[in-house]
Amino acid sequence: MSNLLRQIKHLRIALNQDRDCPNVRELGLRQTHGEHVNSELEDRIEYFMSKQAVGRSTQVNDGIGVGSSKGPVREENQDRAAVAYIVKPSGEALLIALICDGMGGMKEGGAAAGCAAGTFLARLAVPSGAPIGSQILGAVNAANAEVHRRFRGDGGTTLTALVIKGSGEAWVTHVGDSRLYVSRSDRSLDLLTRDDTIGGQLNQITDANEDNLDNRLLQFVGIGKTIEPHIFPVSDALNSTFIITSDGAHSIGKKSLERISRNSRSPGELARKITYVAEAMGVEDNSSAVVIYANDFSPSPRFARGTELTLWSPSERLEMWLASPREVDQPSQEESQPTGQPVAKTKKAARSPRKTNKQAGGNKGRVSENEIEKPQLNIEFNSKSKKQE
Repeated sequence: MSNLLRQIKHLRIALNQDRDCPNVRELGLRQTHGEHVNSELEDRIEYFMSKQAVGRSTQVNDGIGVGSSKGPVREENQDRAAVAYIVKPSGEALLIALICDGMGGMKEGGAAAGCAAGTFLARLAVPSGAPIGSQILGAVNAANAEVHRRFRGDGGTTLTALVIKGSGEAWVTHVGDSRLYVSRSDRSLDLLTRDDTIGGQLNQITDANEDNLDNRLLQFVGIGKTIEPHIFPVSDALNSTFIITSDGAHSIGKKSLERISRNSRSPGELARKITYVAEAMGVEDNSSAVVIYANDFSPSPRFARGTELTLWSPSERLEMWLASPREVDQPSQEESQPTGQPVAKTKKAARSPRKTNKQAGGNKGRVSENEIEKPQLNIEFNSKSKKQE
């Protein structure tokens, strides 16, 4: 265990206090395991998220905006910001806003952020009959386990995500010090998350005291088995504007964010202005913002059964279609027998002639046409509405 992990463990034990956000046990959530997750899908999303534009960039679509800036100091952008729209074979639709902020004080912060984002989104794309809260819990734990397995405590990231179902049901998950704000009819901002820092857990964060608070993280994605993700529902999601920010973006202060929000006409404009202002104010860290107003979001028409996934990053757009899992046929009697043992002969029924070996699928080592996995359609293209500086 690294020195940083030991320090975090001792700090969490010393803090020993309840948090405002409901925990998993209070909500009665149970983790889903996602046994049928396509690892290639995780890798594809992670690769897509790793493609960073130089300087600043903003992706805009109806009802969404995704912006990010490297800033004037950092050599690379370790933030991973995205919006995903997933339609499962059952017709269940999910609109997801996500920010993972790689920890600059650890090795491979950007890689850890991309790994967490790819795993989290791929898990939520898996068809499941479980409640959405349980699906989110499974996705966060899978992301934490994969980052920990790959980097062994030397890489970590925050993860803050909003998941909105087509029905309007919405849930938040949060680990670290990225933040989620909500703006309702009066255009004021309310902070829905609480930072997983010593200062954030002990104090109510305000513009007046934020610079003086202890910002050491108590947990992050990749910390290992001790992770305790915050997961909770939010109301009136379809009629609200949600803003997710990395710490570089919200370091400009809540009042500044509120003023920008009041003077922005769309989610895309709001996301772009937040990153511009953060850079103009000389913020040293990377700054990213994801903005969603679900009522204005216009999904593409659905053309086929299967899982459809559309991703927007600050600089790119990706569309994928995955075929529905096919049921594997039961093996014939010959195939089910152990090697070297004769097949027991059965009496031929008068009205049901016995199939030939070819008809029964008895040729071992050969795969029938029905068992061959159908090809996937994977299309990637840049959005015409993309703006880069």
